[in-house]
Amino acid sequence: MFVGHYGPAAAVAGKQIKLWHGFVAVQLLDILWAPFVLVGIEHVRIVENFTASNSFDLYHMPYTHSLMMALVWSVLAGLAYHAWRKRGGVIIGALVFSHWIFDFITHKPDLELWFGGPKVGLGLWDYRTIAVSVEFALLLAGFMILLRETKAKGVGGVIALLVLLAALAAAQLYGNFGPPPGSAGAAAQSAIIAYGVFAGLAFWVDATRTAK
Repeated sequence: MFVGHYGPAAAVAGKQIKLWHGFVAVQLLDILWAPFVLVGIEHVRIVENFTASNSFDLYHMPYTHSLMMALVWSVLAGLAYHAWRKRGGVIIGALVFSHWIFDFITHKPDLELWFGGPKVGLGLWDYRTIAVSVEFALLLAGFMILLRETKAKGVGGVIALLVLLAALAAAQLYGNFGPPPGSAGAAAQSAIIAYGVFAGLAFWVDATRTAK
């Protein structure tokens, strides 16, 4: 899953956590995955049409996407956030773990339960139209809740939100219908840039909206 991960972040953004904090949390496993791929700790092959939705053969990522390590990263993130903000740690931990749940739905069986354990995944990526629909449904549901709970500080708040949603939609459609990345390294580098841009745009949204 890609932009669907951001739906829960938008849904819970408000008094305890900021939107951009949630954006980092829901993609933390992939934010770790990208540099792990670049330094050779984890591995991915680019195989054109490996699934109907993308060309990623994610055959080795136990340190970020195994169930066991997803739980570890979730607990660590929650504890770190609580130590920093004195609140919201449980929410952040849950958002981090939501990444694994959504990946379980979309991935082929490439998610280890533990190191060397069986791999699981329901394979929704093999049904591109349904997968894209689910991504956008989750994203829009989350942002509908955000709109209900917050209000824009003038026209800037409206513009910031529209730019963020447009960027997310464009990235999702390019990932599903555009050409595959040229290499595993290129995929990892693109991921780092994308997550940074989206978190930055979410920071802009935070600055231009307030709770109702």
